[in-house]
Amino acid sequence: MNSKVAEATSEVIAAFMQQVIVQYYSFGGHFRRVEPRESVAIPIRLCPLDESFEPQGDEFNAVTRDVSCSGIGFFHTRTIETPFLKITIAAPETGHQMNLLARVEHCTPCGDFQIVGCRLVGSANGDFEGCGEKLS
Repeated sequence: MNSKVAEATSEVIAAFMQQVIVQYYSFGGHFRRVEPRESVAIPIRLCPLDESFEPQGDEFNAVTRDVSCSGIGFFHTRTIETPFLKITIAAPETGHQMNLLARVEHCTPCGDFQIVGCRLVGSANGDFEGCGEKLS
């Protein structure tokens, strides 16, 4: 393979990856992240909820792809069709668990998976501190 072919291939790859980034990280055509996110894999438990925060089906496990004070993103094989999720997450050092209420912002196909982005809107157990609002 000569250097011109390698350069052209690199440019094509770079252009493709730019499209992927735009499609999967700037939903709605603009950069929406208000706070820095940390790329971290944390096991979480999810329960789909309807508009009245009633469970809609069985709980299932997932692993985060990124987290911030106001949101959680994860990959999953399941399409999320409910507007809300209860997310159970534990602090790794203390083991303290919290049940968070999250609004599903997007569920975008990515091959065999879905990229899911959620905005944290409250606590399902009333002790949501520092980010968002408590549920009344």
